[in-house]
Amino acid sequence: MPLTGRGASSVLQVFVLMVVAACVSGCGPDAAVKSTDIRRYVVPKEKTLSADDIAQANRQSTGLNQSRQINYTLPEGWAEVSGPSGMRLATLAIGDGKDGQEISIIPASGTNRSNVERWQKQLDKDASAEEIADRVDRAMAKAGSVDVQGQKATIVLLTQSVEDDEKVGESILGGMLPMDESRTLFVKFRGPAEVARKEQKRFVAFMASLRLPQINAEQADSSN
Repeated sequence: MPLTGRGASSVLQVFVLMVVAACVSGCGPDAAVKSTDIRRYVVPKEKTLSADDIAQANRQSTGLNQSRQINYTLPEGWAEVSGPSGMRLATLAIGDGKDGQEISIIPASGTNRSNVERWQKQLDKDASAEEIADRVDRAMAKAGSVDVQGQKATIVLLTQSVEDDEKVGESILGGMLPMDESRTLFVKFRGPAEVARKEQKRFVAFMASLRLPQINAEQADSSN
């Protein structure tokens, strides 16, 4: 039978008291957040990669690409810094690479002379066009060559004009190997003149060791 009047009011009061009691008991000491309930999470600190780590990673990630584009034998005292990156097929170093004695290998367009002129301008930025042309003429006249897979690779040594004989200038040791009708493979070292002179024989040996699968394929096609 439905409750009315006082009966209904009494039941409502009892219900309200039960709800209040439940809330109070839930907020007691046992329900409070304890220090033991808080967990700490330690995020491992990321390792900072050194230059050697990055170089090693580059060698591992680009080794396959390099083997398809170019192969070579490193002379004693040279090291590989990285494989293909940007325009470069490879970056090498004389020594351990920490001294900045870098050698770049880049395929590009342009004639041998135009690139030698550009290199000479890098050494003598303030020289006139006539002075640059004269130095390029002398460098090209003294240029050496080496056979690479039946192709003639040209090797030049450019020196910086230094008025003070006691001052050590810069040099560029460059190798140029034709790849096809429009592209040439340029191998370039820029650094102290004494280092360039010291490394000339090893540079020539390195140029002779170059192997480009593209040239091999073209030679195979022409023989068929």
